[in-house]
This record gives sequence, C-alpha cells and structure tokens, in this order.
Amino acid sequence: MSRVELKMPSYGMADTESVVLAWLREPGELVDEGDPVVSIDTAKTEVTLESPAAGVLGPHLFDIDAEVTTGAVLTWVDEAGE
Repeated sequence: MSRVELKMPSYGMADTESVVLAWLREPGELVDEGDPVVSIDTAKTEVTLESPAAGVLGPHLFDIDAEVTTGAVLTWVDEAGE
C-alpha cells in the first residue's frame, strides 16, 4: 500500500499560509482521485483541494480555522490494491 500526501499548495510568491475552512470528507472514508477533500482560504480566494489518488483518506492533521504553512501535509490517501 502506498501513501499519497495532500499538501497545502502555494498560489503565489507572497502566499506562505492558508486557512482550513472545512473538511469535506472524513478520515477512513473511501475517496476517488479528484474528489473534494478540504476547502481552504488563501489570501485572495477560497479553493477546494481534491484527493490526489483513490483510496482511504487519512487523518485530518489540522483543525478548521488553522493557519497552515505552504507545503505542510494536510492529510494523505492510502492507495489500496498494490
């Protein structure tokens, strides 16, 4: 089984942190690649991050309203069937 991380993206050079607005899937839930997982607020807009792979969603590593540094792991997906 391999693990694919979902990291906080950067949307610009001045963008060093974003805020977790809402988790759209629960830990342990089966997700498909492209499923919406978490909504974040960047300095300029609200963005929904999608699952990077199909499998089982890992834990929420940050609470709602947490300020998260660009590049930090938000959660991961454990891919099955390997």
